[in-house]
Amino acid sequence: MPTLLTIRPPEGEPYAIAIDGHRFIEPPGNVDTVIETAHLWALPGLADAHAHLTMTRTEDINGISEDAMRANIPAMSWAHLENGVLLILDKGGTTDLTVTALDHDADLRPHVEVAGAIIHPRGGYMTGFGTEVEPEDLIEYLRNEAVTRGGWVKLAGDWPRKGLGPVSNYPTDLLADAVEVVHAAGARLAIHTMAASASDAVAAGVDSIEHGPFLTARDIHLLAEHGGAWVPTLVNMLKFVDILGADSTGGRMFLQGLERMRENLPLAEELGVIVLAGTDMAVPQGQVAKEAVLLNEYGMSNRGATRATSIAAYDYVGKHDAIRPGESADVVFFPENPYDDVSVLTRPEIVIRRGRVISSNT
Repeated sequence: MPTLLTIRPPEGEPYAIAIDGHRFIEPPGNVDTVIETAHLWALPGLADAHAHLTMTRTEDINGISEDAMRANIPAMSWAHLENGVLLILDKGGTTDLTVTALDHDADLRPHVEVAGAIIHPRGGYMTGFGTEVEPEDLIEYLRNEAVTRGGWVKLAGDWPRKGLGPVSNYPTDLLADAVEVVHAAGARLAIHTMAASASDAVAAGVDSIEHGPFLTARDIHLLAEHGGAWVPTLVNMLKFVDILGADSTGGRMFLQGLERMRENLPLAEELGVIVLAGTDMAVPQGQVAKEAVLLNEYGMSNRGATRATSIAAYDYVGKHDAIRPGESADVVFFPENPYDDVSVLTRPEIVIRRGRVISSNT
């Protein structure tokens, strides 16, 4: 028999809906169970738009084995579910094993889109991590070898070289060709950028800017015009300031980038840029709500930061109006309206994934 719920969205009127198996349905005349949720506020779930399910923390980047990556996928998936994260955009890893997250039991993981191995030229990213592809070989590689079944391809757009500072890996015209090839394969292109290559990527129409501390105001306007996404990963930026030291060359660069983000995030919200919350393993898996709090501290409204950590991501992957009959029965309830106080996202009351109660504090 179905289970009856009341959905109270952050905006709009409450409504009744029921769960039958894995799906939402119209409330029938008879129900078996009622979960009392009329006093709570509902979202389709939280979303981490820059996660890595094959790793547990930043330190795993160095020499992680494929056996460890396989073991991490179910454990990290469950950590996200327990915290109300029901949508993951996994932005790649050291090998194409990342896409096996798609094969993990859907009842035991969030909805996942995922990139394969991160692509970069020799010297253009962390040594031994990802797949090395030189600029002259990029298009052929993307067309014939890159894994696209997870819906994403990830490039490293820049990387610091000794004595040179950050150097762009691929020129703008090549990035534009890369976008065309990846789109033809039915996927989107994301790019890691910590420096000026962000402007090249935006001009080329790359789908998602990962980090992007040095985006310009013009870049923000262009992102708004072509519907590009920006995943700032503030929590990751702050972590690297702590690791490098605020007075180091790298630490000062990150702090400058953070101040630029403080200017750009309110502009991005004003212009309607698709800003998405992502953690990049800077906090324990599942704690993307901490990024939502930082987005608010860096200039986004409570509403904007909440949407960046939930509804905007669902819309971006085509899951519009996700809490409605026929859709997967995914919903997370909170004790207060996050549009009034985004920090409530750190305190989910009830988490339901595919019709199953994952956690409940009521």
